[in-house]
Amino acid sequence: NPFLGAGGGREGLVQAGSELLGQGDLPQAILALEAAVRSEPAREASDSTQLDEAGREEARRESVAWQLLGQAHADADDDAAAISCLRRAVAADAQNLAALLALGVSYTNELDASRALDHLRLWLRRHPDFASLAPAEEEVGKGKYDVWARQADTTALFLRAVGRAPHSADLHAVLGVLHNLSREYGAAVSSFERALELRPEDYSLWNKLGATQANAMSCAAAVPCYVRALELRPNYVRALTNLGISYGNLSEQRAAAQCYLKALSLNQDAAHVWTYLTMVFSAMGRTDYVQMAAATDLAALCAEFEV
Repeated sequence: NPFLGAGGGREGLVQAGSELLGQGDLPQAILALEAAVRSEPAREASDSTQLDEAGREEARRESVAWQLLGQAHADADDDAAAISCLRRAVAADAQNLAALLALGVSYTNELDASRALDHLRLWLRRHPDFASLAPAEEEVGKGKYDVWARQADTTALFLRAVGRAPHSADLHAVLGVLHNLSREYGAAVSSFERALELRPEDYSLWNKLGATQANAMSCAAAVPCYVRALELRPNYVRALTNLGISYGNLSEQRAAAQCYLKALSLNQDAAHVWTYLTMVFSAMGRTDYVQMAAATDLAALCAEFEV
C-alpha cells in the first residue's frame, strides 16, 4: 500500500481517500482509506462515554474514515467488506447517521432483512428530527420478532417521518429499500424516483432505481438507470455489474461481458463477477472464453472485448 507511512496523518489520508472516491478511483481510494484507519490505534467503543470534547472529535474522525472505507467497498460491490467497515464506524461514533443508513442498505443487499430493519430503525431513533417517532427497543441484533411484521411496522414509521419531512431524499430512499424488502417494487420505484427528484445527481440512487426495475423483471427500464449512474460515476463497480446482469437478461451477451470485464478491471478479486462472466461466455457458446475466465486471464479477455 503506497499510502502507508506516506505522512499527513489520518486527516490527510481521509482527505485523499475522499477525493479519490469522488473521482471514482475505487482501488486507490480503498488503499488511502485503509491506510487512514491503520494510521492510529483504534479507539475502544467502551471508552466513548468517558471522552472529553477532543476525544469525541477524534472518535468522529475515526468513524468517518471507517464510513468512507465502507462506502468505497460498497461501491466496489463488496457488501461483506462494507458491513465490516461500517460497523467499525458506528462503534467509534454511535451518532454516525450516514454509517447507520449505509449499514441498512448493505444488509439489504446481503438479504439480511432482520439486521437491515434493525439499523434503519436505529437510524430513525438516533436522528434528531425523527427520534420521537421511533420507540425505544432492544439492542440491535438481539430482537426476536416476525420479520415481515417488523418490516410493515418500520415502513409505517418512515411514512410518518416523510409526513414530517417530505423533502428528505434520505427518507424516500429508505422507503425504496423497505419496499424492495417487501417486494412491492412499484412502490419502491416511486420512492426512488421521488428521492431522485430531490437529489438528481446521486449516482447511488440511480443504481438503486435500476436494481428495483430489474427486480420487477423490467431490465429494459433498468438499463438507462444504470447508464445514468455510470455517467455520474464512471468507475462505479456495482452499477457496472448490475448493468451487465441486465444486458445478459436481455440477451445482449457481448455488452454484458464488456460490463463485467470493466468491473473486474477495477476489482479483480470479485469472484461473483467472474462467475457472471463465465455464465455469459457459456451462453455465447464460447468454451475458449470460459477457459480464459477460469484462468482469470483478465488482460487477454479485455483485449478480446476491447475494454
